[in-house]
Amino acid sequence: MATTGTVLSKNMKIYVGANAITCQLNASMSCSTNMFQTTCKDSAANSAFLPGAKEWSISGSANFSFDATYGFEDLWDLWEAQTAVTPIFQTAVTGDLKWSGSSYIAELNATSDGVDAAVEYDVTFRGTGALTKATV
Repeated sequence: MATTGTVLSKNMKIYVGANAITCQLNASMSCSTNMFQTTCKDSAANSAFLPGAKEWSISGSANFSFDATYGFEDLWDLWEAQTAVTPIFQTAVTGDLKWSGSSYIAELNATSDGVDAAVEYDVTFRGTGALTKATV
């Protein structure tokens, strides 16, 4: 049954295929459209634009663990091999919406801040082609 009302942040995760990234701290999806200017002498000094190419990315962060079910090491292998991958931005609730598409890992960063804190990492999947919407 689909979620009704507000979706709790703890339920929205990044999956790579069927695997949720282990111990996620945050997940985000970004979509943008390149707008190109069509202003001309007949525009009466008003700017005019039309939409052009669309782009998207899915990114997030997680706690670093050498024994993660699906974690930094798995993502590093995909990045190193420049493997196309399908990230999915979704909950695990049947009937909820999900977004996915083909991408490559554009960024993978590990950070060890402070003295008494968990090591974290960030990953950004940069879409190539369309981002599609479906249901879980």
